[in-house]
Amino acid sequence: MNTIGKVDGVTKLSAVLIVLVIIFAGLAAWGLSRPAGITTTTATVVSTVTETKTVGGETVTVTQTVGEGATVTQTVTETVTQTLTAPGAGAQVSQLKVLIILPISEEDLSWNYAAYEAITKLQEVYGFELAVERNLFDGTAAEPFAVDYAKRGYNIIILQGIQYMDMACKIAPDYPDTLFVCIDCFKPCAPNVYNIWMTLEEGGFVLGVIAGKLTETNKIGLVGGGRVPSIWAGHEAFKAGALYVNPDVEFLEAYMALSWADVAGAKKAAESHFAAGADVVFSSGDGIDVGVTEAAKEKGFWTSSVYADLTKLRPDLADVLMGSITFDWEIVYSAAIRDYIYGTWEYGFLTATMASGIVKVSIGPKVPEDVRKLAEDIQSKIMFGAIKIYFDVNPETGNYICFESPELPECSPTAAKVSFLPPLAA
Repeated sequence: MNTIGKVDGVTKLSAVLIVLVIIFAGLAAWGLSRPAGITTTTATVVSTVTETKTVGGETVTVTQTVGEGATVTQTVTETVTQTLTAPGAGAQVSQLKVLIILPISEEDLSWNYAAYEAITKLQEVYGFELAVERNLFDGTAAEPFAVDYAKRGYNIIILQGIQYMDMACKIAPDYPDTLFVCIDCFKPCAPNVYNIWMTLEEGGFVLGVIAGKLTETNKIGLVGGGRVPSIWAGHEAFKAGALYVNPDVEFLEAYMALSWADVAGAKKAAESHFAAGADVVFSSGDGIDVGVTEAAKEKGFWTSSVYADLTKLRPDLADVLMGSITFDWEIVYSAAIRDYIYGTWEYGFLTATMASGIVKVSIGPKVPEDVRKLAEDIQSKIMFGAIKIYFDVNPETGNYICFESPELPECSPTAAKVSFLPPLAA
């Protein structure tokens, strides 16, 4: 087990905390009901007033009898803390115990890196106790750790991936005072499972626009980890973006059979796409990015990344990186922590979108200026709701029709639907 200890006080602030300050505004009200030295005056009728307070760490009961029309004036000489009874409500952020479970490790510079960076920044600022468990690829491997930390009284357990969804639903009822935050999950089950649904399609569409403009061979590859709904939707939207600007493109696609950590397989798939004529290969995150970007760097084709911003982290990829879809997990984790503190976390749910400020595309430094401007314009229209990407849903199952039945004619060359597209300049 690898535990990161408490940080006393605030050691540094970064620009990203502008958002966090807004999210956490008012948390202090749970700890301090009113400041010392303030005089309050209240008119009342004949009654006996009994109030329980915690003063200087001790519980004190004050009983006063007042008559009709009387005025009660009370001067608070010490800080008074009210005790709240709802699970989680009234907890101080710095007193929380938080665990994050990662399927791989932060060295991937992708899904795990972005998650690790976000939670450690929050821990540094707010001082809660943080534990990190790595390389627990699926729910079977992660369950003993999640159960152990829940038994030890951890308040929040972050499960970084859809592969933990069934496990979360299984164990959460046994630990009702622990909040299980399940990332890229959508199944409503126990009230203390807080689902975060991740949308990859908006960023995928923007990168598709860039790819459709950059390709010279009109062949584009796509390499993904597990074929799960969120990853699949990102692939389909990427195709839609490329077709929007270049209806002549053809696609080569490979998934790594639910193995997001298959770096070698991803590299081999990207190399095979390149050998078949693709000069752009879209990569949809995790260890897949590692393999695909390695192949791109060696072969010289355009590629992409997801979750961490490789346009800043990997200057060595400047010549081949068309862009990164980034996720601000600090906003996501902060929302869950806030709801835990306020006691409003039951059946919590959050969708990570561009409009929420969580998702954005960071465009590669070598992308031509005209392509950059077009992509930025499309991204702005998505952010403000002018462009919406969606998929037809099977009303009986609630799943995407083309995810279930990709062989249907309407699912090719892409299943993505777009509400509006501005006409392209001649």
